[in-house]
Amino acid sequence: MRWLNFSSVRGTLRCWLQASGSLSARLAFTGDVFSVQVLSQGRQPLSADEAQGLGLRAMRVGYAREVLLCVDGKPMVFARSVTTFLDSVGPWRSVRGLGSRPLADVLFNRIGISRQPLEFKILHRQGMVQRKVVQHWQKATGISQRSRALPARRSVFTRHGAALLVMEVFAANTSDWHCPSGFSMKTSKRRSRS
Repeated sequence: MRWLNFSSVRGTLRCWLQASGSLSARLAFTGDVFSVQVLSQGRQPLSADEAQGLGLRAMRVGYAREVLLCVDGKPMVFARSVTTFLDSVGPWRSVRGLGSRPLADVLFNRIGISRQPLEFKILHRQGMVQRKVVQHWQKATGISQRSRALPARRSVFTRHGAALLVMEVFAANTSDWHCPSGFSMKTSKRRSRS
């Protein structure tokens, strides 16, 4: 199944998937402590889907950062950000030095970065990305997500002509998602902590 420009997910989770701005800022608003758990970072092969999302003609080795976004110690989202290896030492070199700081510190607090519209997909059991998410999720939480189809979104950010693809998988149980009162799910003027 390909990425779509609309989400078929219903209910509260839909407002999270379709919200613009920083996901991390919204997550931080829902709890006392927001944190980023880095799972892996460095040179990795790009999937055909990722290469296509970055506008590349063929699969390549790129630079990837995989994290869990957590609220009050509970993982909510698996995120994977990828760019070409060359761009990771060029326009996107700041991604390399983030450590456990949120990527949103770069994406939403610096000038000269543009964002393409969000795309949506349901990740099914047989997919490579879903298997990777399940593996990381189970290791971090002890909870298996093998039987669940997982809603995801992605967007391409561009800086000085270089693309960074950010995919976010909403892997926490549907019952864990609530629209925070007093916080707009469309836009946010509050600075992101993620």
